[in-house]
Amino acid sequence: MLKKFYVILAVGAFIIDKNKLLIVKKSPLEKIDAGLWTIPGGKIEKNEPIIEGLKREIKEEVNLEINSYQWIGEDVFESNGFYFHAQHFLCKPKKAANQKIKLEKSLTDYYWLQKEEIEKFQFPKNIKKRILQIL
Repeated sequence: MLKKFYVILAVGAFIIDKNKLLIVKKSPLEKIDAGLWTIPGGKIEKNEPIIEGLKREIKEEVNLEINSYQWIGEDVFESNGFYFHAQHFLCKPKKAANQKIKLEKSLTDYYWLQKEEIEKFQFPKNIKKRILQIL
């Protein structure tokens, strides 16, 4: 007999600018990764093409537009009884002077991370592993 699984398709944006990676801190009230540093991203909506969802999530979470992206892998994890299948993308932001980081309400802070600073921040395990690969 087949078990019923709920799998949620998600995206994660590893946004690099000048050898620094944009990380964001989740509110301690969030259900997933509460209080941890992570990367911008989120769930893909029903019938939404994945790249459109990637661009939408980046714009919603940190108010940036990207001019290039490359798929770099995926991650599957469980949280609160749901399985998430996250597609990871390496992204470059547009260089427009009017692009300023503006966080959505579920995020409390942001930082442009350099590799040697990674131990100062608490990340979900799989996100930290991917950051080390990228930087």
